[in-house]
Amino acid sequence: MGKIKDFLEKLKKVGHIELIACGVLIVVVLAIYFSCTSCSAATDGKPTDLSDADYCETMQYRLEKIISEISGVGDASVVINWDRSVSVTFGGSNENPKATGVIVVCQGGNSTKVKLDVIYAVSTLLDLSIEKIIVYPK
Repeated sequence: MGKIKDFLEKLKKVGHIELIACGVLIVVVLAIYFSCTSCSAATDGKPTDLSDADYCETMQYRLEKIISEISGVGDASVVINWDRSVSVTFGGSNENPKATGVIVVCQGGNSTKVKLDVIYAVSTLLDLSIEKIIVYPK
């Protein structure tokens, strides 16, 4: 207990203790903020932010992830064919490329129900007609 009292007495004698305490508090808050934002952005090295990654790769990753979460699908691989006649620029006036076809290979690809679920999910996400989506078993 005596050491704590001695420390507090020395602390009271330091000039501008409020500024020092405020500085320490700011450093702690910034450290917590940056450690939390870097943790939430970690996704196994896969692109998630459209401004930092290629749109096509990001959409393919997102599609694989969501398809794998559909009941009965299991592990899924996706290949998307893109219409590259539209240039990709972020922050510009140009549109993102349009998907022209999709192939999905998944563990549950033998099931008709799973095939239909996957086809409708892909069709909805990419605004693509269902006849341009093919699902194969893995």
